Amino acid sequence: MTIFAELGLNATIQANITQLGYKKPTDIQEKSIGAVLSGADTYAIAPTGTGKTAAYLLPLLQELSQTDYSEAQVRPIRALILVPTRELALQLEQSIADYGKALKLRTITLFGGVRIESQANRFKRGADIIVSTPKRLVDLAKTKAFDLNKVQHFVMDEADRLVSMGIMPLLAKILAALPKKKQMILFSATNSKALTQFGQTHLKNQKFIEALDNQPALDKIKHTMYRCNRENKKQALFNLLNSLNCERALIFVRTKNEVNLLVERLNENGFSSEGIHNEILQKKRQERLLAFKNKTYKFLVATDIASRGIDIDDLYYVINYDLPVNSNDYIHRVGRTARTGTSVKATNKEAKKAAPTTIHKSAPWAKQAKTRDMLGHAFSLVSPEQERLVEKINQAIGKTIALQRLPNVK
Repeated sequence: MTIFAELGLNATIQANITQLGYKKPTDIQEKSIGAVLSGADTYAIAPTGTGKTAAYLLPLLQELSQTDYSEAQVRPIRALILVPTRELALQLEQSIADYGKALKLRTITLFGGVRIESQANRFKRGADIIVSTPKRLVDLAKTKAFDLNKVQHFVMDEADRLVSMGIMPLLAKILAALPKKKQMILFSATNSKALTQFGQTHLKNQKFIEALDNQPALDKIKHTMYRCNRENKKQALFNLLNSLNCERALIFVRTKNEVNLLVERLNENGFSSEGIHNEILQKKRQERLLAFKNKTYKFLVATDIASRGIDIDDLYYVINYDLPVNSNDYIHRVGRTARTGTSVKATNKEAKKAAPTTIHKSAPWAKQAKTRDMLGHAFSLVSPEQERLVEKINQAIGKTIALQRLPNVK
């Protein structure tokens, strides 16, 4: 059994992750930490929830801590981490603080929805690390608040999403501002032709890493799909929630209008809920997410903004009110449960605590609810026009999810 001490991490980082509850590396961590420490361009694919953040962040923090700029008047920016969403940016900021405790590194996190002038002022003393969404980085660079010509490490987290967001012109501008000699690190839960092409174009002598075990979407999540006409979906959802009688569930829909409407209907029918989408102010989104984590209300309704970069301990149920158009987004959605890469390690014992303690035994849903050795359960309500997406999802997760008849729950 490999332990973190054997992967070349220093004593400070080992102490930090031990304090966070990490005991042994996951497969992607074991395979990637040495590659990143070696300075090689790294292209890594691993399922959501398997600890990808630590796989690149631990060795990156160690490399940056080798040189101390804490006394410098202006710190040079030596690492840039690009992410697709504000939520992931904030999560990374916290992970850097947790993993990098006592390393004397300074991080600045950038995303939209905040006054650009206030963010520009933060660079008066420089920073060792920038974590940023693409557009805000490019917009802020125009103010000449910083330059990127000293960057040694360029990371793209959730790289599949970054190359599919229609932001290639922004990526081109960012790459043009970076020095030619740098380490490039791409991490993603899913691969794609666009990402492969990007890697072939921009990475040199890359180390390709793929983690095939620790797959929560395949091994630790039960998948159930029901045929359901669109006009029956709300009642079917209410019946499901009543029958599961669960403490919490994350419910995904496609659009912000659907978030607002479904939250209203849920609350009208006695299901305490809130919603998040990208037009809600960042502060309000964070407040609602924190309240959901603290079980202030039971149900969080979200667009795919919540499918990446959000860790919720002991979340057992994910419900797809609508299937996503992209099969990779299905993997990211259901990956919010059965998390193994967070500081709180999931176990079957914890799953039993997270699963419902009381289920209406007479309900047809009940036999689907609590399954031995599963750490999560994903339900999907599939309307006729969405059935064509099921085959693509089956291909993406490598197993067949049979479409079942909708139970008639009274």
